[in-house]
Amino acid sequence: MRKKRDYDNDGILKQRTKSERVVFAIVFALFAFYALSLIFPFLWLIVNSFKDGAEYAIGVSLRQPFSLPEKWLFSNYTYAISQMEYNGNTYLHMFFYSVVFSIIASLEGVFMSALTGYGFSKFQFKGKSVMYAVVIFSMTIPIIGTMGANFKLMSDLGIYNTPWYVVVANLGGFGFNFLVMYGYFKNLSWSYAEAVFVDGGGYFTAFFRIMLPQAAAPIGTLFIMAMITSWNDYMTYILYMPDYPTIAAGMYSIEQSLFRTGQVPIYFAALVLSIIPVLIVFALFSNTIMKNFTMGGLKG
Repeated sequence: MRKKRDYDNDGILKQRTKSERVVFAIVFALFAFYALSLIFPFLWLIVNSFKDGAEYAIGVSLRQPFSLPEKWLFSNYTYAISQMEYNGNTYLHMFFYSVVFSIIASLEGVFMSALTGYGFSKFQFKGKSVMYAVVIFSMTIPIIGTMGANFKLMSDLGIYNTPWYVVVANLGGFGFNFLVMYGYFKNLSWSYAEAVFVDGGGYFTAFFRIMLPQAAAPIGTLFIMAMITSWNDYMTYILYMPDYPTIAAGMYSIEQSLFRTGQVPIYFAALVLSIIPVLIVFALFSNTIMKNFTMGGLKG
């Protein structure tokens, strides 16, 4: 019988049978190919962002869009930052809107989801089951089915085409994030709150000082995912905030005009700059996003 220490020191493949190694190698090859298929478009985008407009057009006509540029034009990036604009907003303005609106929408949306998820999971009140059913049903309705009513509501409230739209639109606290927080708080023992009540604390103390900190892991993960989603959202800002376009909204809106004027590489340079914050966030917090763990502190 092998010693446990010798077994632990072996490589992961040595711990498997021959058939398992073959399956492992095949799965690894498939995932490696899939990863390359995702990375390749970004590499293609970066390479073509340094080309001249005419060189890119010739490469496309000759079916050679993947060739390296004859001269690497870093000026495409400076032009994108200093000259590109949409609806009176420069590239830096759109970048600023993306940062501010993404942070506000993500913080508020995740907090409200934690608040509603906690309330639905820990308290009983009249109409709770009906409200929960309505929440689930509303998630199945396509966005096109509610767009008209939502547009009229924002107009009647006087927040259409104003930054206040971002604040009001994220007050609901329902949706996918609500389901995640509802499930988390549902499985979190109420004994934590009872201990607070024994010490003289109230419901607000139990939630903000005990329950909410314990949900830091899922809240942090949802916040990062919400940030990435909000950064890439273009339709919301085109429809409801046309005078405050984000990077995603601006790039989507000026795409065709740049293509018609032969400024495709400059457009690619602007896209490369726009995805850098998302790549940084994902690189820093990818482990947080992928890991799913819970921690408790109850002692008998």
